[in-house]
Amino acid sequence: MFRGLRIAFVMIAVFAFVLAACGETSDAPSEVVRTVEVERQVTVEVEKLVTVEVEKPVVQEVVRVVEVEKPVEVVRQVTVEVMQEAQMLPPLVIGHLNALTGSLSYFGVSHGNAADLAASHINRAGGIQGGSVVIINRDTGVNPVQGVDAARALVDVESVAAIVGALASGVTIPVATSVTAPNKTLQISHSSTAPSITALEDDDFLFRTTVSDAAQGVVLGRLAWEQGYKSAGIMYINNAYGQGLAERFTQTFTELGGTVTASVPHEDSQPTFTSELEKATEGNPDVLVTVSYPGQAEIYLREALEGDYADTFLFVDGVKSDDMVQAIGGGKLDGTLGTAPGAPDSPDRQAFYNAYTLTFGVEAPQEPYLAETYDAVVLIALAAAKAGTTTDSVAIRDALRDVANPPGEVVGPGLAGIQKALSLIASGQDINYEGASGPVDFDENGDVAGPIEVWTVEGDAVKSTGRFELP
Repeated sequence: MFRGLRIAFVMIAVFAFVLAACGETSDAPSEVVRTVEVERQVTVEVEKLVTVEVEKPVVQEVVRVVEVEKPVEVVRQVTVEVMQEAQMLPPLVIGHLNALTGSLSYFGVSHGNAADLAASHINRAGGIQGGSVVIINRDTGVNPVQGVDAARALVDVESVAAIVGALASGVTIPVATSVTAPNKTLQISHSSTAPSITALEDDDFLFRTTVSDAAQGVVLGRLAWEQGYKSAGIMYINNAYGQGLAERFTQTFTELGGTVTASVPHEDSQPTFTSELEKATEGNPDVLVTVSYPGQAEIYLREALEGDYADTFLFVDGVKSDDMVQAIGGGKLDGTLGTAPGAPDSPDRQAFYNAYTLTFGVEAPQEPYLAETYDAVVLIALAAAKAGTTTDSVAIRDALRDVANPPGEVVGPGLAGIQKALSLIASGQDINYEGASGPVDFDENGDVAGPIEVWTVEGDAVKSTGRFELP
């Protein structure tokens, strides 16, 4: 019945007529065998669970009683199965490099909630062999130096087994090269899309649950051409994310016959962007492509509109923010299209959004990478369960593709899905986790493949068009 059990068989017999007359029972089985005559033959199977406490370890006795009455004797056979409970593992400590301040702080709270929701589901499902999942948040400020310092604290002080993040590629890359890879600590970014991450020398310790901008740039370029734009100016954040996406857009758009009149970088924190706007809109391009974060785009979109630099825009994942759109308001951005990694709605995805709303008492925002954050935490936990450890990051890394990729029984997100996954892993079976964000099959570079969503602004709010494309 149980593996690793030692089974003792004890033969016990009791007087049937004495039990009937007296109605007495004993907590511990008596080691006495006697014989009585009976007039009928009955087979009764009784299963009883008795827990016996000892100092160390905790021992559980499972008692199976099979009572057989024969014409001349009553024989009660008791099988006692003693199970040594598996020793509880220590907590699985996961660091979360979040953006609670800075130009991506628009997403910080919701991403933190998504990570906490994943931890809650795992813990309610029983944890990792009894070990709970603990999330420790650190703010990167969307700053590479601050991000590296935060990652060092997570690894050196908090002794995390893995890190989720960072949000920005410009932080994720230095964290991987300076902290996680040298310390052999698993890192999964839920939102860093820079194409350069694919070829990064990270000793296979950096993964991501979102699609590379090598895909988004192609879809964005096609979208611009389909909208009838023949020329485009670009404003992009001066980091790996902005540069990589701007380059992929330019390549696709020009191959289709379009012209990029200017591609202008800007820094993360600036009081004004009028100088960059003048350069990006010189020659009056048909559209201004905004490859930035909400903290910057909110400023320069308002400046573009108020200063008559531009009024036609094309957005990307970095500015897919209800807060940013509403801050500008007045319907001024209505009808603007954008792109972002994303998958069509599904029961699992909808269940994730419903669980988010129920847990935090607010409607799940239509922001990018919520589901990807959740999936990153769940995958780390399932890999830890597969590896049988909550502290050995190398072993967890080595088990990651085993739980994320085929073959294996498909399991989904949510409490029920995680319970099933942990049960299958415990029984030695293979699983294939398909998350709230969709399939998360990691390739040899730690990348995943998936569609790109086309979204729009409608009524000062971000809305999906229901259109999803592969590059």
